[in-house]
Amino acid sequence: MISITKEFSFETAHRISNHPASCKHIHGHSYRLFVTVSADEIQENDMIIDFKELKQIINEKVIKTFDHALVLKRNDENTKLAQNIDSNIFWMEFEPTVERLLDYIRKQIQNSLAEPVFLKKLKLYETATSFGEWEK
Repeated sequence: MISITKEFSFETAHRISNHPASCKHIHGHSYRLFVTVSADEIQENDMIIDFKELKQIINEKVIKTFDHALVLKRNDENTKLAQNIDSNIFWMEFEPTVERLLDYIRKQIQNSLAEPVFLKKLKLYETATSFGEWEK
């Protein structure tokens, strides 16, 4: 199996409505996302996927959604709060924790890759010292 990894970054604000401490307030992070894709064999073009193609997929399915957006769980409290906010808001059915963001990103990428390439691993840094991972 052969794998390649590309790093991406985006700026996103969120709040965790059910958090007992300061994360319940709107705040932002400089996220770093590492995307690893794999294939069993190298293709005829001597790659498993062109980094440029992977970049296009991630920009379209992830960066375009989250960069400079406010990410909120769709609930009554956040809906009321958002009425007075002039911002790009991305609504989720869950709290926008690093775990839920990873799960959303995983689904977006998996649906965009053509066989024989598959998503192997994601690593999402929320801060310089805190991150979540998903691995197949």
